[in-house]
Amino acid sequence: MTFSLAGRDPETGDIGFAVTTSSVCVGARVGAVTQGCVVFSQARTDPRLHQVGLRTWDATNDAEKALAAMKDAATAVHWRQLGVFPATGPALHHTGASCMDVAGGLAGADCLALGNFLGSEQVLPSMVHGFETATGDLASRLMAGLLAGEAAGSERDPLQSASIVVLGAENLKDVDLRIDASAQPLQDLQAMLVAWLPKAAAYRVRALDPDAAVSSSGIEHT
Repeated sequence: MTFSLAGRDPETGDIGFAVTTSSVCVGARVGAVTQGCVVFSQARTDPRLHQVGLRTWDATNDAEKALAAMKDAATAVHWRQLGVFPATGPALHHTGASCMDVAGGLAGADCLALGNFLGSEQVLPSMVHGFETATGDLASRLMAGLLAGEAAGSERDPLQSASIVVLGAENLKDVDLRIDASAQPLQDLQAMLVAWLPKAAAYRVRALDPDAAVSSSGIEHT
């Protein structure tokens, strides 16, 4: 009962994902990213499968092997919806036979949309279109894709939580935001993202070159 979107920016090398669902705390359960790859485990989620996929990716740089390892490790794989989205090359996904309709995956230009228990057949195409036609940084484009999916039918139950993660250069997460429980999680996540993005570069400097960084007070209160 989730829809998610992975995306990449070939110009910057950024890669990440955004996800929303009708249960609470989706950011604790769905999606993981390493340099060069996003993996998803959703529907009846097993977050342990993320590490299986990422370990296999790190060892092989092979999306097919990463997805196969996740499927092999899954208990009752017919309940699992899985995705592997590499920084280069085609995206791969699996939707088990027991995942509730509307369910499936759709790859677009530099993105992969996955969903189950969706409110219409248009949710996944709308997510891809929303991402592909949006402008700006990767996080904003991922957010546009989720909002487009919500407008096209969303889930069959009301959304409660959402999350967005973008991994940038030097293996640093430039965006890592969660709304764990809300009656309007996508709108709250969008507001949080708008507030965060102007601060992201300054916090990156604090990690890479603390001698050159301004204080957190200077970032937050000036």
